[in-house]
Amino acid sequence: MKNHTDIQEQFSFRAILQGWIKILILFVFLSGALNAQAQNKSYPFKPGEKLTYNMKFGWFNIGDAVVWLDPDYQYPNKNGKPHYKIQFQIKTASWFRVFSKLRFCMESLIEVETLRPYKSDRDLEAKNKIDIRHDYFNYGDSISIDAYIEDIDKWRYHKFAKDDSPFLDAMSTYMWLRGRNRSDFRDEIKVRTFFTNDVYEFVMLPAEKTTYKYDGRRVGALEMELVFPEGEYFDDGKTGRLILSDDTNRLPLRIEIDMKVGSFIFDLDKVEFPN
Repeated sequence: MKNHTDIQEQFSFRAILQGWIKILILFVFLSGALNAQAQNKSYPFKPGEKLTYNMKFGWFNIGDAVVWLDPDYQYPNKNGKPHYKIQFQIKTASWFRVFSKLRFCMESLIEVETLRPYKSDRDLEAKNKIDIRHDYFNYGDSISIDAYIEDIDKWRYHKFAKDDSPFLDAMSTYMWLRGRNRSDFRDEIKVRTFFTNDVYEFVMLPAEKTTYKYDGRRVGALEMELVFPEGEYFDDGKTGRLILSDDTNRLPLRIEIDMKVGSFIFDLDKVEFPN
C-alpha cells in the first residue's frame, strides 16, 4: 500500500500541471460540419447543451469537467455572422487540492458557418501561478494568430501555412470532430490544434462499432484510437481512446489519454439539453 509520501510524489505539482496543459487540449474535441444560416441547421449539439464529466487520474477521482454551449449566439465582429460561445471548466475535488490546487476555464467564440475560432480565452490558476491568455485568429492565404499573455503584458504573433488538415483551437476542434458523419470516421482523421502558443497535431484512427454502458444501459458507440507524436509527454504508439455515442447526438461518452505522467480519463456523467 502506498504511503502519504508516495501519493504526494505521484501528484507532484509539476507533473500534474504539465499533464493538465497537454490533456486539456485533448478533452475538448468533438462537433460540427456546418452549412449556412445557424437557425436552419441540424447539429449533434444545441446551444444550451451542458455535458458534465467525472475526471480520473489513474484510479483516483480528481474532480469534474463541464462543457457548456451558451444558448445565445454572439456577434463579435463587423461581418455580422453568428458565433457560438462555448466554455470548458475544470473543478477539482476538495481532497485533490491538498496536492495541487487547480482552476481552469477555457472559452471560445466560434463562427457558426465555418466552425473557425475567432477568439479563444484561457484562464489557469495553479498554486500561486495565474496564467491568462487571449488568442485572436485570422484566416486568409495563411493562418495568423495574435496571442496576448495578460500576466506579463506581451503579445506573440504566429503564422501557419494551410494544408488539408483543419487548423483550429481546442474548443472548435471539439465541435468540428463531434459533428463528423459516421462515414468520416472510416478513415484516419488528422487535426492541428493551436493551444498555449504551440500547435499540437494528432491522428484519430478509423472507428470501430461497439457498445458502451452509459446511464445504466448499453448503447451503440464508435470507438477510436488516438495517436500523438512521440515526445516529452507521450510514448510511441496509441496514446488515447475516444468513445462517441453512435446516434444523432454524437456524445463523447469516454475519453482516455495515456501520458508519461499517468492516465487521464473523462467519463460522461450527466447531459442537460436546452428546453
